[in-house]
Amino acid sequence: MKKARILSLVASLAFLPAAFSASSLVSISCSGDKKLALYKLNLSSGGLTAAGEISLDGSPGSQFTSPDGQYLYVSVRSSQSVATFRINHAAGKLIPLGSTPIGANAAYVATDRTGRTLLWASYSSGVVGSHAIDSNGKVKAGPISRLETARCAHAILVDASNRFAFVPHTCPNAVYQFRFNAKTGKLTLNTPPTVNPAEGLQPRHLAFHPTLPVIYFDDERGDSVTAYSFDKKKGTVEPFQTTSTLPKDFDGNNNSCADIEISRDGRFVYASNRGHNSIAGFAVDSKTGRLSVIGRFGTGAIPRSFNLHPNGLFAIAAGQKSHDLTTYRRNPKTGKLDQLKLQPTGKGPSWVEIIPLKK
Repeated sequence: MKKARILSLVASLAFLPAAFSASSLVSISCSGDKKLALYKLNLSSGGLTAAGEISLDGSPGSQFTSPDGQYLYVSVRSSQSVATFRINHAAGKLIPLGSTPIGANAAYVATDRTGRTLLWASYSSGVVGSHAIDSNGKVKAGPISRLETARCAHAILVDASNRFAFVPHTCPNAVYQFRFNAKTGKLTLNTPPTVNPAEGLQPRHLAFHPTLPVIYFDDERGDSVTAYSFDKKKGTVEPFQTTSTLPKDFDGNNNSCADIEISRDGRFVYASNRGHNSIAGFAVDSKTGRLSVIGRFGTGAIPRSFNLHPNGLFAIAAGQKSHDLTTYRRNPKTGKLDQLKLQPTGKGPSWVEIIPLKK
């Protein structure tokens, strides 16, 4: 049995790009402690080792690594700002570059595909915005765009063409559709400005399929994932399949979905269940993009955030209520998650960001 596991590990490590080191940095937003808790993820064993912490002037939330892997952006929600860090790959550390006020409590931050514009969505204010990023990686003060949408704007991401952005809203049960100008960093509402899923679903986060014209949204109150067809010319979406994240015998009144991820090869989608305390896994049909359940994998209490390692071999989930991290070894062929370890972390972990370290 041990020999089989070793052979499997050797085979899986063949997927690792030679340019990356044998460990990755993991950054956890511990909102209750107003800090980032840092760990090293060993890419042989999947073990986590504490690597320090960074105190902040407020409660951290969403994190996003720049496309070139050189910078990390963190929403400091209670101070309505975004903190910028340079990633020191050689030392495996984050170097603070300062914070920028954005005038909103951002539930989600992300860059565009070039890394020259920061986009954000505010749940409490019902506002989305964009800010320029300077040549040193720091977010510039003063918005390029600031647009009112509706309360409960939960996430914002641009498509692969860098021309369109989508913002799921839970309370109005809508996906807002935007055009994005990569040269100016400006957001404008698309036509139509919104698409509404079935009543009661409440889309929360999203993930783009890497090759198919499909976007997946997890539904906070619908306990489901909805697949949308994506018109790449118009920048609009239309739902075509909704699949439950829960087993049939579980009471949906005691659950809500939170985060969603897709594997880099586009073969599997995952969504977290807060209440059932699991990550639901789905296989993706390579032609249609339709989903079928592959299993549900246990987490700590209230898994608000989880992250897949870009190499496809590991995943980490944070239990926001149990204040812990669960690490998994992921099978790239079946998509299933094998739990490795459950360990304590800071208070109220609300985001997990895995940062591959380059040699």
